[in-house]
Amino acid sequence: MKIVIAAGGTGGHIFPALSVALQFRKTYDNISFLWIGTTRSREVELCERHGIPIVLLDVAGVERKITVKTVGALVNFMMELFRMRSLFIRNRPGAIIAFGGYVCAPVLGAARLASVPYFIHEQNTVPGLVNRIFSSAARQVFLGFPIMGKKRLRGRTMVSGTPVRESEKGYEKYSYPYGFNRKKKIILICGGSQGAQSMNSCLTGPVQRWVAQGFQVVWQTGNAGYAEVVRSVGSRGELFVFPSIDDLYPYYAVAKAVIGRAGASTLAEIAYFGLPCVLIPLPWAAENHQWMNAGVAEAQGWGIRVKQDEQCCAQVEQAIKRIMADTGVFETMSRKALDHSPANAAKTIVETIASRING
Repeated sequence: MKIVIAAGGTGGHIFPALSVALQFRKTYDNISFLWIGTTRSREVELCERHGIPIVLLDVAGVERKITVKTVGALVNFMMELFRMRSLFIRNRPGAIIAFGGYVCAPVLGAARLASVPYFIHEQNTVPGLVNRIFSSAARQVFLGFPIMGKKRLRGRTMVSGTPVRESEKGYEKYSYPYGFNRKKKIILICGGSQGAQSMNSCLTGPVQRWVAQGFQVVWQTGNAGYAEVVRSVGSRGELFVFPSIDDLYPYYAVAKAVIGRAGASTLAEIAYFGLPCVLIPLPWAAENHQWMNAGVAEAQGWGIRVKQDEQCCAQVEQAIKRIMADTGVFETMSRKALDHSPANAAKTIVETIASRING
C-alpha cells in the first residue's frame, strides 16, 4: 500500500498527519509513505525522525488581490501542480490524505488530474478554502469537529475527531524541572506552538495570585513573549516559565486545568487527557474558527470560552477558581472531556481509508 500524506504549515496540520502515518505502520506491515510538505515548518524534522521520505513544494498562500507576489505564487502553484501530477502518474499511490495548509492545494489538484483517490481531514469547525474546493470529489472527508456556521463541505463527511499520538502511562519517570511537584494542583498555560503574546498579557496578574494561593503553574509563553513574561512575573518557586515545550504530554498528564487558545489539535489533546479547560480563542484566527472551536468544547461541557478583551483577566480567574475549588465541577468537566476524547481517531481514519481503497 502506497500512501501520500500532504500536510504543512503548522503543528495543527502536521501532528494529526503524523499520528495517522504511525497508525498505518502499526496496522499494516507492507506500507510505504511519501510526505509532501514545505520548508517553512517542522515536517522535515519529523519525517527524518520517523524515516518517512519527503518531497518539498515551493508554494505559499495566495492573497486575494493582484500583486507581483500573488502572480508569483500562482505561477509556483501551477508548476508544482503539474510536477505532482507527473509524480502521481509515474508512481501511482493507493491514496492521498490531505491534512490542510496551502501545500495541499497543488497536491489535491494533481490528484484530480491523475485520477488518484484522495481523502481530506478538516480539523476545525470552519473549513478552510482548499478543503471547501476539493471536498466534493474526496472519497471521505474526516472532521475533527462538527462543521459550524455558513461555510460547508460537500461530499461524504464523518466526525472522526482529530488524531493524537498515544501517551505513555503516568509519566512517572519523566524528568520534570527541579522543584516541580507533580502532586500539587497544577495549572498549565499553553498558547499553541507559537505561543500567544496578547494572551500572555491577560494572565500575568492571575498567575501571580494563583502562585500565592499555592497552585503550581506551568506556562509556555512562546519565544517572542518569554522575556516579557519573565520580567513581569519571574520564574521561580511554584511558577515554571518556558519559551516553548517540545512535548506537552507530561504536563497534561499531571495538570488539573489548562488555559489556552482553541486550535483543533490543542483541544484534541486536552480532551484526550480528560482535562477541564479555559479557552481564549485567537481573535484574528481565519474566519474566527477558534471561537467556533471553543464553542463546541463549551457546549459539550468540558471547556469555558472567554473572549480576549478588557474582561478577559477577571473571567479567566473566575473560571479557574470554579474548576480548582469545586470537586464536582472538576469531575464533571473531566468526564465530559473524556467522553469526547479522540483516542480512536487515527484508528478510525486508517480503517476507513483501507476499506475505501480496498473495497
